[in-house]
Amino acid sequence: MNGADRGMETRDQNESGSFPEKTIGPKSYSYGELALVTGHFSLNNLIGRGGFGHVFKASLDGEIRAIKRLDFLDVQSEGGLEKEIMIVQSLSHKNLVELVGYCIDGANRLLILKYFPNGSLRSKLHGSDNVLDWKIRMKIAIGSARGLEYLHENCKFKIIHLDIKPDNILLEEDFEPKITDFGLAQFFTDGATHISKSSVMGTHVYEDPLTTKLGKYSDKSDIYSFGVTLLELITGRRPIDNGTDIVTWAKPLIKKALEGRYTNFIDSNLQSFDHEQIYRMVSCVNSCLNQPPNSRPTMKKIRLVLEGISLPEELYDHKLRKSIIHRDQNEFGSSPEKTIGPKSYSYGELIRATGHFSLNNLIGRGSFGHVFKASLDGEIRAIKKLDFPDVQCEKDLEREIMVVKSVSHTNLVELVGYCIDGTNRLLILKYFPNGSLRSKLHGNGNVLDWEKRMKIATGSAKGLEYLHEHCNSKIIHLDIKPNNILLDQDFEPKITDFGLAQFFTNGATHISISSVMGTHVYEDPLTTKLRKYSDKSDIYSFGVILLELITGRKPIYNGIDIITWANPLIKKALEGKYTNFIDSNLQSFDHEQMYRIVSCVNSCLNQPPNSRPTMKKEADEPKPSLKPFIIQETNNYGTRDRGHDSRRPTEATSYGSSNIIPETSFDKMDCFPIPISFRRR
Repeated sequence: MNGADRGMETRDQNESGSFPEKTIGPKSYSYGELALVTGHFSLNNLIGRGGFGHVFKASLDGEIRAIKRLDFLDVQSEGGLEKEIMIVQSLSHKNLVELVGYCIDGANRLLILKYFPNGSLRSKLHGSDNVLDWKIRMKIAIGSARGLEYLHENCKFKIIHLDIKPDNILLEEDFEPKITDFGLAQFFTDGATHISKSSVMGTHVYEDPLTTKLGKYSDKSDIYSFGVTLLELITGRRPIDNGTDIVTWAKPLIKKALEGRYTNFIDSNLQSFDHEQIYRMVSCVNSCLNQPPNSRPTMKKIRLVLEGISLPEELYDHKLRKSIIHRDQNEFGSSPEKTIGPKSYSYGELIRATGHFSLNNLIGRGSFGHVFKASLDGEIRAIKKLDFPDVQCEKDLEREIMVVKSVSHTNLVELVGYCIDGTNRLLILKYFPNGSLRSKLHGNGNVLDWEKRMKIATGSAKGLEYLHEHCNSKIIHLDIKPNNILLDQDFEPKITDFGLAQFFTNGATHISISSVMGTHVYEDPLTTKLRKYSDKSDIYSFGVILLELITGRKPIYNGIDIITWANPLIKKALEGKYTNFIDSNLQSFDHEQMYRIVSCVNSCLNQPPNSRPTMKKEADEPKPSLKPFIIQETNNYGTRDRGHDSRRPTEATSYGSSNIIPETSFDKMDCFPIPISFRRR
């Protein structure tokens, strides 16, 4: 492969005289390199084969890697494959296999992936290794559901796998599942979309016979395949055994299993299992396999049931929902991009694009720098110039950009490019003409109605949940505030500045106290004082944002911060008394949703850090019931009875000017108080 074909090569010294720029993304390898490390694709190094090619184990750049050689003949042009790699490499979730590199050399196409010594789910279920216990099987089911939910619902472009099966679920050392081969079906021509019929015996068992017959594939095709995979986890049976496929064999037994009769159904190798979890998983299997495509549940519903958050009855929702695969090919341009990943720009290019960083183009300033509007590569972009003096070395910033660019979620701002030139560090981000949540809440534009406010609250919660719980490495934001929540044309929220706190030295980790008046309001006073930051710091900040969404009040008004002002009103709001609390600009709102969002505010702000809920509890649908609670004023020495409550608390923890005191400890409760709901009862 010549230099022009290797999109990840460094560029020549730029016109501003700085050092050659480094590009960050999956690495491009030559065919010769990969042939050499695999022993010229020797069968001695073969570790797997499937519908898309053969997989070889090899040592590459000092790491053990899995090299997948795509050996189908009807692949599209090189440009089509590069566009597909651009999509696949932009995805990041702890339950997806990371794309490390690739090779495009004539008819040769190879992908370099992380290697997992534990092998695939298929090898563990049907191999000679130790038997998977029930706890591990549940972990695999839930993790795989999370990965598929991300592909279906949280990517910029919906991705349908079309080849879900135990072969394509790899296992970490701790048995965390990693879905592989995602998106590869799109490499094929329309006539080959059912290529998931691989050479592995039994693969056709995982395909929905109805959608395969009609040739109309959707996310519901993956739902069916996932149901078969769950069936294997429960039964331990091979996809085809004695000439009978597992779905045909299981159908008469599923009904009995739902009644608690598991004879000849549960894997005989299982020494024990949780009966409630078995019921939930069997219910998922039934809803995936025994409902027509449009009535099958979404991966989110399946995941919630597997986790015990939703009831199994919620799987059987027969309302038809349109599943549209939306893919705008024009976004990548008419000719294939040779550089995959965020693009490296020279300082000179960004100087010209911003009019020498003219204040006429300034659209924002905050803790980390100034943001300028600019036209770059024919697109309107937001260019953030990081202007703090105590930044670490260039390598640290590069590592941080690698982290930031590797995350991808519909509620996070996408990193388009970057520049490292001496002490100059700049990030190029997508531009949002709707501006920030702050500008919409406290600007002169149209007032946000209640539906938009709920959309912003739930979308922001999903973005933070992804950073905290679904990234390969947990990311703590440390600067959550309305300035850092941008809004697209549909008012879908996009969190920005995530991960930037890690640019700073240890002595400046609390740099999230910015020059913008009122920013300190979003910081948890206890964690800031102790300088022990965690995801609970973000939870506190998110509670303040919810408070602003409800009240429309600025973080500091007439010298009083919003939390001090709100604390005596929160209890009344939880009792349905909203006088002087709800934003007067709101013409109407949903009372049930208002109660839920106020409950979230209360749990985020008025509990000690370790007792605050996770972002998942804020974002997911709640369980149907909760335990009652009392709100009681306290001081730092205990409780003080005001005579307005007949019940006395049994346990109290002083924290601030008010406390929530449940009938049991917060840490022991599943969900307290009720998080934001996305459904009407």
